[in-house]
Amino acid sequence: MEILERARARARELLTIQHPDGSVDLWLWEHSERVMHLAHGLAQLPEYRQQGCNQEAAALAGLFSNAGWALQVREEEADPWLVLARPTNDVQRELGAVLLQEELAPFVSADVLLKAVEVIRACNDREARIVEAQIVAEAENLAEIGVIQILRQFRQQQIEGRPLAQLLDKWQRQKEYRYWEARINDCLISAAARTLAAERLAQVDQFMRAVGTEAGATDLDALLNGA
Repeated sequence: MEILERARARARELLTIQHPDGSVDLWLWEHSERVMHLAHGLAQLPEYRQQGCNQEAAALAGLFSNAGWALQVREEEADPWLVLARPTNDVQRELGAVLLQEELAPFVSADVLLKAVEVIRACNDREARIVEAQIVAEAENLAEIGVIQILRQFRQQQIEGRPLAQLLDKWQRQKEYRYWEARINDCLISAAARTLAAERLAQVDQFMRAVGTEAGATDLDALLNGA
């Protein structure tokens, strides 16, 4: 755990993005921290432990799997407001793998380090046989299901000048077409992850109902009509 804490402290420095106006953006860092936590937890499930997974390597890979975004922002190759607005590509995975190797080498054993690097490079390969890569992919997919994912969409829509109504309409369409149920079946492997995802979807539905109520002031309308 000491190694993970040291890695976490260094990652926070590297993955905190600074905007041109000097403001600090924690979006990428907090997402990466969540993926690390999920990967470390999922690696403890019996189905993964039985395959001899390296929990430490899975956690470290999860922490740096999206780090390439930070490097591209610093090189002005990516808009800081659009970080994580699309799936992390192979180039960004490679940047993250190299960054992990360079930054954590002083205090992470060579075998764990090489495994974590291998895992990041395999993250986008749906046919990957590396169990730790499967765990990180599952952690990333789970991190994209829930209220925080809705907040990410809201953040992006606000930047693009789109109204809140579009977010509500999008959620309604996804419910009608059972988009998230299909994604859970397609992207999540373990029963535990699928259970958590289903619970998160139920929470999102409650949240979006509340947003819709407040956006349209329908609670006031109900109160007035009932008076």
